[in-house]
Amino acid sequence: MVLWDNLNDADFNVVVNSAGQRSLWPAERHLPGGWRPTGFSGHREACLAHIDRTSAATTSAATPPSALPAPAGTPRTAPSDSTAVASGLRRSVPDTSITALVRAQDIPADRLAATHGPDRITRGELLNTAAAWAHALAEAGCRREVPVAVLLPRGLDALTAVLAVLDSGGAYLPLSCELPLERIEAILQDSGTRIVIATEELADRIAAPGRTTLTVRQLRATAPPSASAPATAGADDLAFVFYTSGTTGEPKGVEGTHRQLVNYALWCGNAFDHRPDESTFLSASLFFLGSLTTIFTPLLKGWPLTVVPEGASTDDLLELSTTARGGLLKLTPTHVRMMTARGVPGTGLARQLMVGSEALSFTGELKEWMAGSPERVVVNHYGLTETHGCFCHWLGGDERVGSRVPVGRPIDNVDAYVVDSNGEPVGIDEVGELLVGGPSLGRGYRNRPGLTAQRWIPDPWASDGSRLLRTGDLARMDAAGVTTVLGRADRQVKIRGHRVEPSAVEQALRGVPGVQEALVLPRTRDGRMTLEAFLLHGPQATPEPHAAKSALEALYPPQWVPTHWAVLSAFPVNANGKVDTQALPEPLPLGAGSPHPPGEPNRWSRTHRIVAAAYSDVLDIDEIGLHDSFYALGGDSLAAVNVAVRIGEELGHEVPVPSADAATVRAYAEKIGSTTAPRSAV
Repeated sequence: MVLWDNLNDADFNVVVNSAGQRSLWPAERHLPGGWRPTGFSGHREACLAHIDRTSAATTSAATPPSALPAPAGTPRTAPSDSTAVASGLRRSVPDTSITALVRAQDIPADRLAATHGPDRITRGELLNTAAAWAHALAEAGCRREVPVAVLLPRGLDALTAVLAVLDSGGAYLPLSCELPLERIEAILQDSGTRIVIATEELADRIAAPGRTTLTVRQLRATAPPSASAPATAGADDLAFVFYTSGTTGEPKGVEGTHRQLVNYALWCGNAFDHRPDESTFLSASLFFLGSLTTIFTPLLKGWPLTVVPEGASTDDLLELSTTARGGLLKLTPTHVRMMTARGVPGTGLARQLMVGSEALSFTGELKEWMAGSPERVVVNHYGLTETHGCFCHWLGGDERVGSRVPVGRPIDNVDAYVVDSNGEPVGIDEVGELLVGGPSLGRGYRNRPGLTAQRWIPDPWASDGSRLLRTGDLARMDAAGVTTVLGRADRQVKIRGHRVEPSAVEQALRGVPGVQEALVLPRTRDGRMTLEAFLLHGPQATPEPHAAKSALEALYPPQWVPTHWAVLSAFPVNANGKVDTQALPEPLPLGAGSPHPPGEPNRWSRTHRIVAAAYSDVLDIDEIGLHDSFYALGGDSLAAVNVAVRIGEELGHEVPVPSADAATVRAYAEKIGSTTAPRSAV
């Protein structure tokens, strides 16, 4: 199901294309066009370690001298129409930087560009100031491929600084002013950033030898009164570096190019419309990739931009959206849930909602909001930090409540493949790993060539040395090319020897009455893997965990049923608008409140109490009911042996381990109560 999962013991070749980008490829397979072996081969981990050791710090325009002739073999044939392959509309992409393209538009200089509270700036003022600051940055050493950190709160100065960095030829690296200094320093060191634009407060605190720290006041003082933009960057030059922790918690910087921004902004400008009295809201944090949508598309199209104040709450955004007529607003599904949980607004939000960064489920509140006006548009948008937005799906408003919304079809110039473990496209509606190609791809991870080679692989259907990104997401594609992402491949866990998909459990829980959204996370307790469920209740009803658990038990084996549960009114949210899993409350086991069959007495015998105590001790559960099942609570074969030993010592004779048909406290107590086997001598 996941690419190359069946090749753990196979040899790979380290390969390189004409741009000097290294990757790896199965040694026994025909090498895609535009790639050459470097002469090193071995298991995957050995190849990745070799790439880390030997990759040059910069790429070369010529084929490296160490490249060897390509091996003979049968080229990969093009995918058939019956396989899970889709491509976006082919459009030409200008061979220029995003800022050069913005400046080339025939838009009046006196048109309003952006507002931030009472502050306003015209297009001419914004572009002229950015050009002047770009010269000051160039004097400080900024040029092509040089990252410049931007440590400013969201506002007009931050917007100007971003454009100035790009105008000077450099790449902007946005960071939150709220980050701990240790984290800021770690990212600056990891990225090799030596120029920082910071607030007055932070400038002195992050000063270091060899580092140039500039404030907005200093940029204004040193910039020339008027200047044209240097315009030194090319289409394939570095435009931005966004840091993400990913699933490992280790920060890594994703490098994006001007070509990536140009392709995306042109698509977005064509995909969404704008009316003269509307404004685009910039509510995403500048260090969140979603901000690219509502910075560069409005600038390219001349749409006014309303910059939401830093630290604005959901209520603040709702209030702002009633005072400024919104044309386009990009939010995370968590933000949408938080807004609609306060009631469905009759007006406000924006006419066009773009929702992205997390899986989107269709809720009753979303259905109600869309039904309020035929002009309201909701679009599900998909893209990783490594790809930015590369899929889009327009909702019809008639989706089934609780269903997962597809991510849709690829945007302009993007190719998508759903492949099996051999790298072959799967059939229509089959599940596999999603691969993405085209100008939406970032360049790679900054200063991590091995990790880049692991995710960016040769495109087997291209002949020019192109790459595809392994998204790490499981997906399926229908006959129309509409793709549904099912969850992270690395979210698969093994519980008591069984492979479990938490995303599938979440999907089932969304269909339970009263459940507006569900989050299912694996957790290891005393060496045993179990699942925890967090249910978000809607404004009209609160889900009952026992009913939710029963619904899952009717669909899945015990390993798939969470043992600990929590019901919340809202999920905690981090600065990127995603669920902050570290801030979730401690869920509780379903214990003494478990229902028992009607008419059956709920009396406790001595044996019941002995069994319950053993279950509680071994599984570390405080409360337990007569009809709670040992295996449903997270028990496994090893824990079952421990239970039998404990109870045997208490009763003075050996007892069998809990079995699948006698695992509840009551059933197991009845089973061992009839056991008369004498205790073996030690």
